[in-house]
Amino acid sequence: MIKKGIIIVSLLLLTLHTFGQQQPAIIKLNAEKLHSRVREWPYPVNGITVPTNAPALLWPATNGQTMVKPMESGSEVPEDPNIGKVRYKVMLASDKNFTKDLLTGSEQAWAVYPLHQPLKPGKWYWKYAYALKGSNQWTWSPVYDFVIDPKYANEKVSPPISAVLKRNQGAHPLLWDMNRIGADFYKNNLENPEAKKFIAFAEKLMLAPLPTEKPQRVIDTTGKNKLEKKIIVERMYHGFGDAVGTPVRNLCIAYQLTKDKRFILDAKRRALNIANMNPNGLATGDDFTSGAVLEALGWFYDAGYDFLNPQEKEIFKNIITIRAKRVYSHLPNRFELHVSDNHVWQITLRNLAIATVAVINDVPEAKEWLTYMYEVWSARFPVLGTTDGGWHEGNGYFRVNFKSIIYLSQMFGDFSGVDYFKLPWMENLPYYLLYTHPTDAASTATGDMWENIPYIVKGEAWFAEALTYKMNNPYLNWYVEQIKKEHPDYFKGSDDYLLFRLLNYKPNKTLAVSSPADLPKTRKFADIGVVAMHENLKDANKTLSSYLISSPFGSSGHGHASQNAFTINFKGKVIFGGTGYYSNFSDKHNLLDYRTSKAYNTILADSLNQKIGEEGYGWIPRAISGKHIQYALGDAGNAYGEIKSDFWLNRFKQINVVPNKTNGYGESGVTVYRRHMLQLEGGYIVLYDELEAKTPVKWTTQFQCPYYTIEAQNTENAAEQNFIVNSDLGNVSAKVIANSPLKMQVHNKFFEPAVNWNKVTNDEGQIKDFKEQWHAGITSEAKQKFRFLTIIQIKDGKTEIIKRLNSNNGLAHFQVGNWEIQAQLDGDQASAFQVSNKTIQSLFSYGNVPINFEGKNYIPKIAGSSVLLEMDSKKWDITEAVDELPDVVKYDKKLD
Repeated sequence: MIKKGIIIVSLLLLTLHTFGQQQPAIIKLNAEKLHSRVREWPYPVNGITVPTNAPALLWPATNGQTMVKPMESGSEVPEDPNIGKVRYKVMLASDKNFTKDLLTGSEQAWAVYPLHQPLKPGKWYWKYAYALKGSNQWTWSPVYDFVIDPKYANEKVSPPISAVLKRNQGAHPLLWDMNRIGADFYKNNLENPEAKKFIAFAEKLMLAPLPTEKPQRVIDTTGKNKLEKKIIVERMYHGFGDAVGTPVRNLCIAYQLTKDKRFILDAKRRALNIANMNPNGLATGDDFTSGAVLEALGWFYDAGYDFLNPQEKEIFKNIITIRAKRVYSHLPNRFELHVSDNHVWQITLRNLAIATVAVINDVPEAKEWLTYMYEVWSARFPVLGTTDGGWHEGNGYFRVNFKSIIYLSQMFGDFSGVDYFKLPWMENLPYYLLYTHPTDAASTATGDMWENIPYIVKGEAWFAEALTYKMNNPYLNWYVEQIKKEHPDYFKGSDDYLLFRLLNYKPNKTLAVSSPADLPKTRKFADIGVVAMHENLKDANKTLSSYLISSPFGSSGHGHASQNAFTINFKGKVIFGGTGYYSNFSDKHNLLDYRTSKAYNTILADSLNQKIGEEGYGWIPRAISGKHIQYALGDAGNAYGEIKSDFWLNRFKQINVVPNKTNGYGESGVTVYRRHMLQLEGGYIVLYDELEAKTPVKWTTQFQCPYYTIEAQNTENAAEQNFIVNSDLGNVSAKVIANSPLKMQVHNKFFEPAVNWNKVTNDEGQIKDFKEQWHAGITSEAKQKFRFLTIIQIKDGKTEIIKRLNSNNGLAHFQVGNWEIQAQLDGDQASAFQVSNKTIQSLFSYGNVPINFEGKNYIPKIAGSSVLLEMDSKKWDITEAVDELPDVVKYDKKLD
């Protein structure tokens, strides 16, 4: 069962190197975007073989005249005037005339239709129609087709909404199936030490005074403009909903654990207090605070239903309906189409779901709310990934989704009988956590707010532990075990995943543990565009780790314009990574620096950034995991140009900034940017960049150090530039080599100054100090085709002298330590790149370079492939990699 929210505009495969009738080694994508901010084309189409036996049918929305563009999530989202004006329906059959195996969907207000029944193998045809409210004139789409593979014939599918609604009939409490499992929940946790500890916590909770509507923090707005004042006021109340709502939830849980009426009566006192708060006031009026209050009201109405008199029940039903409609009113025909409406997926969908189940049999509209949420969840989860376990926006904002991932998976699993923790994405999720944020070590250093989690924070620790209650993954168990050893203080007291642990508590359960030492050193997460390479994954806090980032999602949402950027961590700390600070989603520092390519270890063309938006995408064609050599290849040839996204252009307009060349944006004409990255045993990173543009441009390869200083070094050869990084970790040096003169600039200034005007805090609640950070840019002369070779050394001891050797094949030839490196640096010649080490009998080769190594002559099976040879137990282990498409391209083709 695949949950797809992925789409592709057009795909052109250019065979640059071929070998007979075999697969092309190099693939060029010419699509304007791989994911769209709002759905622009139907899925599945063009006879694609879908990776499931029951795909979700997806199509662009309409208001009867044109495709509906979604409003963006923010603190206040008005009601969409298009909602309720259009109805849709679908037809599906195994023949194009729609006579065989016909399935006709009921009328609906939203543009997704998950098939909650398995389809027989073979070709299927479908179409959708829309009609305006009050009209029976239906406008039908063309007929689309797809294929069901026989291998998915026995796959389990989610049940129809009718079964889900039936499951929710019955008496309160309905949440978490408590009317069925409540007695077992009580008995099972009687001797649970964590339950006993929580009950003691709840005793103290009842002594706290009732909250009043006042700011969580006070921030001076003097001298701020209208937009800044609005944002600051929202920040002053940010978290108020959780502060007043969480105690209600906790007291309800305490009651269900003990049957002690004191807890539920105090929950009632607090719930009535917040029920009387102004739903339009500053304290509980925005989407986050109102959503948290909505969830708390649903919790009490469900758990404390028997303790309410008729008048009180009406009070709760009315305020829940008001706040729920506020969330739901802007969802159908909008939310399901969005690549990721962050606030809803992160938080308010969970808030609405909990409140909806609480009143499902008491508020007539609630059945429609639940139907919509279940259908969208079935069709779109996970929204910012597909199957590889990754999350597009980076680890900083991934964690904002954790609670919803856990609790909505539990809730919809309760309703449907589907174990959402066994989805392919879920099963790969532990590896994403392990590889991109190892224990006691830094993360990939990309995306909004990554700088708040240079190390594992409480939310990540709790999330990983929660997963162990539903997954039997020994590497995940090891990961959590290590976190508990390193941060025992994280697991003291109550946290947001307590209920999940109580629901899934099994006394005396033992977890199998496996060290990641036996996992591959490199893992590719192609769907979100990350390759993680580790010297020692088990001890990443003591060794070298590196990442190559190139995302098919582009720089949407909380992602950044960091295609083909690298991150290098040593001894658990970031040496090279993203720079700047998250002060606001789209202030000047964010849009002109922090979110841009200028903040990352990637390449500028004529000093211009990659474009912001889904159109500025990259992807990871190749990766190889070896014993001594780790390899990744990123493609960012589609990442450059004018910003086209209306959403981002509007964000620039809001702060009166034009994304022109003066501000680092515009058409640079880049057509090719393929970055080969090797992590070599002994503390070496080698980059080989293939670059082309429509006209000559000045290419700038960048190096960003968020925590350490950079110092330029003298050079006698203008075509080579050297610098060192001053750190407390050892010795770090870099050499950048070309075949024509280079100029280097080293500085500690942002393109746009970082000012913490919004008083952003770190995870400990301390206001962050936005310090200057160090940057190096090495720029070529104007060239249409160009090559950079970069050799980085990171060592405990002294770095090696890089020697230039004679060459007899026209390639630049170098030696560093026991490694020999050859590279074609002339952009007018075919790319070629080879790295070898005779001592440990390892070789990597790309391009037209003869492979003659240690008595081994090897001719690649496909010209243009990447080849790794390593001696293993007295025999050669040979791996050959060609470009491999991510799922978004494999399984989603636009109708031409």
